[in-house]
Amino acid sequence: MPIRPTDLQIIIQKMQEVERLQQTQQQQPKTQQQQFAAELQKQNEAKEKQVNSSPQADEVKINAKEKDAEQKQREDNKRKQPGKPPEDEEESKSASSEHIIDIKI
Repeated sequence: MPIRPTDLQIIIQKMQEVERLQQTQQQQPKTQQQQFAAELQKQNEAKEKQVNSSPQADEVKINAKEKDAEQKQREDNKRKQPGKPPEDEEESKSASSEHIIDIKI
């Protein structure tokens, strides 16, 4: 089947269009990957600038320290009260006698 000169000109023009389309299709995944990488970079930069909130565990430690301080203050107040023997001293005496172990062989 012979090709006429006019048909050859049309085919050459179409080949150029097809070539551009194929190049675009082949480069599309690469372009998408670049866009995805750029988006990840933006997210990473935003995370670096963002201030992280402190965890709840720090608050619990502070509350525990406050309770310990309050308990020590109550103990000090009990010791300072005149006329009443401090209960803690009696408990410490009985607790120390419980730790003695006599062994007979």
